[in-house]
Amino acid sequence: MSARKQFFFRERVTEGELNSAFDDLENADHHLAADLGFTGVLANAVVSPHAPVGDLTVDVSGPGILLDQQGKRIFFSSLQNVSVAQDNNGVATAVSSAGQEKVVSVFVMFDRTLSDPRIDGNSVTVFFQEDEAFKFVVVQGAEAAAGNSVPPPLRADAILLADITRRFAQGQIGAADISTARRQDAFVVTGAPRSLRRGRTLEALSDLLGLYNAHVSSTADRHPAAAIDYAGGGAWLDGVTNPTATVEVQLDKVVTDLAATTGAAKVGAAATNASPTALVAGSVKSQLDALLTALNGHVNDAIGAHVASAIAYAGGDAWKDGTTNPAATVEAQLDKVISDLAADTGAEKIGAGSRNSWLDGRVNPAGVSVLDAINKIISDLSDQTVNADGAVRIGTQVSGNLAAGSVRSQLDALDRTVARTAAANVFAAQQTLNGLPGDVNAAMATTAAPTTRKLLWEIAGGLSKYRMYATGTSLEFVTNGRWNGAAWVKDAAQLATTKFELNVNEMRISADTGGTGTFNDVWSNSIGIPLANHGQQSFDAGGNWTSPGSTETYIAWQGQSPPSGTLNVGSGAPFRKAFPATPSTVTFSFIEEANVSAGPFAVQTNAMGTGGAITVLAANVNARFYTRVIAS
Repeated sequence: MSARKQFFFRERVTEGELNSAFDDLENADHHLAADLGFTGVLANAVVSPHAPVGDLTVDVSGPGILLDQQGKRIFFSSLQNVSVAQDNNGVATAVSSAGQEKVVSVFVMFDRTLSDPRIDGNSVTVFFQEDEAFKFVVVQGAEAAAGNSVPPPLRADAILLADITRRFAQGQIGAADISTARRQDAFVVTGAPRSLRRGRTLEALSDLLGLYNAHVSSTADRHPAAAIDYAGGGAWLDGVTNPTATVEVQLDKVVTDLAATTGAAKVGAAATNASPTALVAGSVKSQLDALLTALNGHVNDAIGAHVASAIAYAGGDAWKDGTTNPAATVEAQLDKVISDLAADTGAEKIGAGSRNSWLDGRVNPAGVSVLDAINKIISDLSDQTVNADGAVRIGTQVSGNLAAGSVRSQLDALDRTVARTAAANVFAAQQTLNGLPGDVNAAMATTAAPTTRKLLWEIAGGLSKYRMYATGTSLEFVTNGRWNGAAWVKDAAQLATTKFELNVNEMRISADTGGTGTFNDVWSNSIGIPLANHGQQSFDAGGNWTSPGSTETYIAWQGQSPPSGTLNVGSGAPFRKAFPATPSTVTFSFIEEANVSAGPFAVQTNAMGTGGAITVLAANVNARFYTRVIAS
């Protein structure tokens, strides 16, 4: 009961006195729950990943019923959604680097919702209604290496619902991230082999009763024999005692005692009267000895031995082919068995039991004769039916690159993968073609001579393909073009077609830039480099072409002759190529000249070019010359 207030007649009750009366009643309610220890989660409030699409929030099931550490009731009716992306102070809970983690705990605590505002006598707004409410509190622990993070401590003013592990770059909370190991349910009792976690008294008692009933009915948690006492018992017939021990130890002793060579002497046996041999009371061992003596006496007595012709055979089942086995003597039946099985039809009389199926699943049923079973083996293995031939029934182990399977699967694998000389082969893996050892041996040879040009190799590209052709005198490399026997056909009509050609006389690069898809073997653009009768040629990275033989260039000068002194003027003529050395001769051939008295003559000639000069007829006159220059 709460602390009481005794209001009296004509008392002017103050605001504080009225409020304290309500406080006393509420405190009594809280104290009762706290004193009884009924604090924590009573129902639901289960934390799970947000559904249907996961994110950095969790769902808390309702209706949730809890009592906090002071006995204050926390209640929410519907499903709640709580964000764990930041803690209760607005600080983000994200993990800063890979290989790290932190634990974020979700608590719920008692709160009040104020409503119904009114103005008191002091013109101050007060809230007349103060309903019970709740709020979620998210607290984060320190970041640490994965596996070493520590959760935040439990709070004295809130109830823990779950711990959630946050990891680097995490985009959503999964079920594996949520732990309820520290969840503050109302009933949490640890122990081994059973523990208890429940919210309501009836649920906890029901769980306990179920565990107890399972134990009593021996469906679970049975006592091991080593935990049950055996008070000891009488001695065996041979005097060996059975002292106090556990049931486990005594059962082991019983087995050991009886399994020993002296076990039969420990077990008693009553007397047995029968003719012609009777057994007197004693132990199993003594009666076994007596039986063995009697049996040995019968076996060793040749006069009393039974003959097969004197033993009746009552008849039995027929053979598999229907041949009967009628009543006779054992002697006669044994003779019949031999003659029946020795005949040519003996295999028909013997049945074949259940056998394994073939590898393709075709069964070998029971209930047939040995002859039928042998015939079935022959017909099964000689079968040539599509997808059910004999080869599919025979198993094979791994062999080289062939996987384990059946003879059929390995034959099919060989058919798919073995290269054939008269059929197209597709090689998905890189092939190595070495040929015979030695520098003069070809790794690969094409011996069919081309008529006009033969396609040797085709390579897939993007919009076009790349091809290599052989003609009677040249080797050609073509992009975006295919020879159809009469003309070139482009792979992509909008692109140019190019050809690089090496023949016995020259090296040539050709191109067709027309927009049509087909053109004759006449190329609109071509660059040729004749190679015969030109000696040693070279072209360096600086753009210099070096070669022997003659070359021709051009030189000119036009202007006013000097006013005094020498009257020589001139210009320079770079060669169109570089000579291997300074050319031996340089000759000039006038195209036009004016006021020239002598020249032209070569000046400072070297492998790259020459100067050309003339002597002007007079000073301060207009003069000019234009001339060809030939060097060799």
